[in-house]
Amino acid sequence: MMEGSIEALASAWARIAEEAEFPTDCEGTPSPEVHRASKLIQEQIREHIVATKDVFLYGLLHLLGQASLRMEQVLWPDEYERMARETEEALQEADNPDTKWHSQEDVKAADQQNISRGETFRHDR
Repeated sequence: MMEGSIEALASAWARIAEEAEFPTDCEGTPSPEVHRASKLIQEQIREHIVATKDVFLYGLLHLLGQASLRMEQVLWPDEYERMARETEEALQEADNPDTKWHSQEDVKAADQQNISRGETFRHDR
């Protein structure tokens, strides 16, 4: 029964992605098309949860987020270790009194500009 339910969930995701014109060849690389479709899907999910107070969907999203993190840890252990190391370095830098801070709005605006230009985030800039 669980396998059938997961297949139904995958099928529903395929329909949602198609409706949002999510690129079928997306392998995780950011692009303006992926960003636009992702934002559309997120908006629809958020509106549905707020309108219906669908705690089951909210719970599903939480579980999928946790499963995704664990899959990344297993599938790409070197990348996960690098990100964990960079996070620790960032936390140490945050404690440095000479660190320059940017508002969340400034960071989001810069990210949006990079996405609009088709650039990906690079840690070495």
